[in-house]
Amino acid sequence: MRNVEAFYIFLIATVASIIGSLQAGLVNTAVLAHTVKRGPEAGRRMALGGAIPEFIYAVLAFQFASWLLDALGLSPQGVARLVGGILVALGVYFVVLFKPAFDLEKVNVKASGVRKGFLLGMLNPQLILFWSGVRLALSSFGFTPLGWLDMLAFGLGAFAGAMLLLLQLVRLGRRALEKWEPRTLHLLFRAVGGVLVISGLVAILRS
Repeated sequence: MRNVEAFYIFLIATVASIIGSLQAGLVNTAVLAHTVKRGPEAGRRMALGGAIPEFIYAVLAFQFASWLLDALGLSPQGVARLVGGILVALGVYFVVLFKPAFDLEKVNVKASGVRKGFLLGMLNPQLILFWSGVRLALSSFGFTPLGWLDMLAFGLGAFAGAMLLLLQLVRLGRRALEKWEPRTLHLLFRAVGGVLVISGLVAILRS
């Protein structure tokens, strides 16, 4: 039973990671730039390095959110309200503030390989907030108690989702610049933001 639950957590984290990794950040842009300038193999190496921090930050967030739940002693209703508030905040951010754009000229690609991707990925500590929200959502979904196996599944799911998306960018290469135009990404994230806001409000009302 625990193995089945861990598998579900892995799938949830993978999907969350793919959605979260859609943002046009440093790693995505650098992987694209590296692929265009140095070829798919170089892009894949950087993608591997860029996905590793997702595992690290997801595990740290798992521990932090678990501690937070214990410290606050929240009831299931309290967890639902907290998760709902986080979802609404993320949704508003995507709808109002987020402006995605790929600009290959602004990315320094002199360094290469796994190390470059890893360093760029570690420059994104806000991932802890994102993964803390996902971890809290697990509790609101009824995944409790959670142990080390669940934490490992959570981290591996975060890594797998980021890696899948980055490898897709490598495969598309320069074509991704045409498919992922800023206007298209903006509309996508407005839609995602709207879904998050609605989901958060539903979670709060149901609590």
